[in-house]
Amino acid sequence: MEKTHTSDGLPRKATDLITHRLEPDVGQVRGAASILAILLCMMVGPCLPVVGVGLACTETHRVAGTALLAAVAASGFLGSHSPKWSAFYLKAAGWFKAGVYMHVDRGALAQMRAHRSMWCMHPHGTSIGFGFSLNGAVRFRAEDDARYCGAELSENLDDARKRSCDGVMAPVLFRIPLLRQALLGFGCCTPATKQGMFSLFRKHLDFGILPGGMEEVALYSRGRDRVFIRKRAGFIKYALQHGYNLQPAFTFGESDIYASLQHPLYRRLCLFTLKHAGFVIPVFWGPRWYCPLLPRDDVALHTVIAHPVKLPKIEQPTADDVAHWHGRYVAALQAIYDDHKARFGYGDRELDLQ
Repeated sequence: MEKTHTSDGLPRKATDLITHRLEPDVGQVRGAASILAILLCMMVGPCLPVVGVGLACTETHRVAGTALLAAVAASGFLGSHSPKWSAFYLKAAGWFKAGVYMHVDRGALAQMRAHRSMWCMHPHGTSIGFGFSLNGAVRFRAEDDARYCGAELSENLDDARKRSCDGVMAPVLFRIPLLRQALLGFGCCTPATKQGMFSLFRKHLDFGILPGGMEEVALYSRGRDRVFIRKRAGFIKYALQHGYNLQPAFTFGESDIYASLQHPLYRRLCLFTLKHAGFVIPVFWGPRWYCPLLPRDDVALHTVIAHPVKLPKIEQPTADDVAHWHGRYVAALQAIYDDHKARFGYGDRELDLQ
């Protein structure tokens, strides 16, 4: 078949992938502002209740502390979708000089149109998870498809489904002031609880998930593509019960943008807090001493969304049913990695399935 080139300059077959580069003309200053806005919400938000209690316990700042605590309490009831906020965050792609790309297998579009899907994104990475956040539902919830999705992809997906797609994230994130409002502002963030996921199934919505969860954050090691999946099968059972397709996706470059603490004691601490509190505290840094929160900017992020794994609907799946389809899913994920790793410069790596 005749060779062509995608917009990223990489050779491919003409019917291989639909490729869209996110915000190539934004610039690094605006990109850095978007990244830092989210990371500061993650860091400052948990401190606000502590600061409020501290101030309320003093004579001179009691009123200010009480007001801060009241504001934190009120924030638990606030937060709504803002397409402008979604668009602001997507400008984070401008930080990555090598680009942020979404690649959709052209042959998968018919299945995507015909069936509701759970978009399963790998790997989580550390901190934000840029593949999940920049190449997931936020693109559609910014409500400017020409800019954030590209014409070919937009024309092949139903508008109503694009405007209602969602994603699930760790429940603990929704208990953090500021961060909760930021997530709800995207319009596509739901706590990853059984109740939360079942509400999306009942509404027949497409939604994204990071199957590796916080375990994958704890496993993060720069330069190693690690996926926590061998003991993660609950999402398979849920998809079988509701007849959803599984849409596997892998982001090349996610494992290369930050360095992280690798000491064995830190790893044990992460696993302890994960088991007993449901979260880990990632310790990571970028290459710039003056702003270590910013990731490397010379790494391209390529999220490949391949053919879905088409599941039957089984209201009461057995352990064997779940194991069978879990194996099929893992094989599909491995195939994405093996088929595309050389294309994006990772031909010498192997996918580490934990």
